[in-house]
Amino acid sequence: MEEIAERIKEAILSVVADSGLQGVVVAVSGGVDSAVVLKLSVLSGTDTYALIIPEKGITLKEDTEDAVKLVEELGVKYSLIELNKAFDSVRESFPWDAFDKRNLRISEANIKPRLRMIYSYLVANLDERIVLGTSNRSELLLGYVTKFGDGAADLEPIGALYKTQVYRLAEYLELPKHFIVKKPSAGLWRGQTDEAELGAGYELIDGMLKLLVDEGLTLEQVSAKIDGEKKVIRGIQERVESSRHKRENIKVVLL
Repeated sequence: MEEIAERIKEAILSVVADSGLQGVVVAVSGGVDSAVVLKLSVLSGTDTYALIIPEKGITLKEDTEDAVKLVEELGVKYSLIELNKAFDSVRESFPWDAFDKRNLRISEANIKPRLRMIYSYLVANLDERIVLGTSNRSELLLGYVTKFGDGAADLEPIGALYKTQVYRLAEYLELPKHFIVKKPSAGLWRGQTDEAELGAGYELIDGMLKLLVDEGLTLEQVSAKIDGEKKVIRGIQERVESSRHKRENIKVVLL
């Protein structure tokens, strides 16, 4: 973990130096991924600005409180922007009746990370910064990111780390325990959690991904090696294959 942390910090410094800009901006959600990215950026000595963009009525109050407490403890300048007005404006101005509403829930939910991306790049433009993403390898392989939303960044510092590795890195960085034990969620709707939507916990998912992607095993070979239902493994495999287009222009730190 020490070596990984050092390589990520060096990559952040290098990208900022190459860009000729003054620092980075990180969207901090109150979850473990953004907490890890924020702390590594601060530890690298990079000028770091944080954005906290909760949605009233959807984002858990404790997530917002955790994000604020973390940025303040790290001495990071930040802005807190409520998402609701921007989200409501898009919803109210869009001609919904002109479209089939089969995919309404996810299409509407994806507006939120895209709006957060707009705020991140607005800060980046105004303050001469690059945008650090907070997606991990598990999410990127599964396509569990919104294209031109949370999948839009100048650099993904933890993009080569599986979710389970991010937890280990968080422990090494001595982040507060509650960042590690809380259920991961994209916060797209009330009660939404990653693992409920994906159909398995990250320990199992990461094991499947390592066998399917890193070792190139077939569905049958993975089924024989891992304690998981074949239906779940097939679903993970299909997610990886169908989401390749989301990963085409993502720049991750190579470890």
